[in-house]
Amino acid sequence: MWVLYGTFVCIESMCYGLLSPNMFRFSATVRDGSLDLALTRPVNVQFFVSARYLDPNGVLNSIPGFALILFGLNRIGHFPSPLDWALWFALGICGFVIAYALWFLCVTISIWAIKLEGIAVIFEPLMQMARFPVQIYPQRMQGFLTFVLPVAFITTFPTQALLGRGQVSTLGLAIGVAGVMLYASHRFFHFALRFYGSASSLELS
Repeated sequence: MWVLYGTFVCIESMCYGLLSPNMFRFSATVRDGSLDLALTRPVNVQFFVSARYLDPNGVLNSIPGFALILFGLNRIGHFPSPLDWALWFALGICGFVIAYALWFLCVTISIWAIKLEGIAVIFEPLMQMARFPVQIYPQRMQGFLTFVLPVAFITTFPTQALLGRGQVSTLGLAIGVAGVMLYASHRFFHFALRFYGSASSLELS
């Protein structure tokens, strides 16, 4: 359980350090029209609005998370191989991308619901579901949390890799799910921009 929680803290810290400063600003950019500025820049709009700011302190919180992982591994007397660590790292990146896509899908709703300033907090309950192994949920729920709302890829599968139960095929599946989620967030964002009330967004669409 310590290994799972440490993995959760690492990924959560990266999310809140690299993503939250942008996700919590997104509603304001829609409300005050400053999203227009992003739409006129010669860059990928989604990348600009979701990766412009970062919180270094949030990223540094991943250090205690890694310490928790080492503590948990020491308690159970298991020492992962270099391949296990590489698989954990790769699955962690996929989990981060999936978390990003889920969060960006949530905040994109503010293009329609302009007055929902705190819509970014919708992501918090989703992220909290990743604190627990997907196996504790009923069988049907496990499928839902793996392929529909894929929080299982955020912490459960990376943790299994460190415990020696990971598979390379799982990494292939994780890459596929992360790619699909990222593409879905991109398409949903550009679909939402059609309803954004500005001349620049109309030109973009």
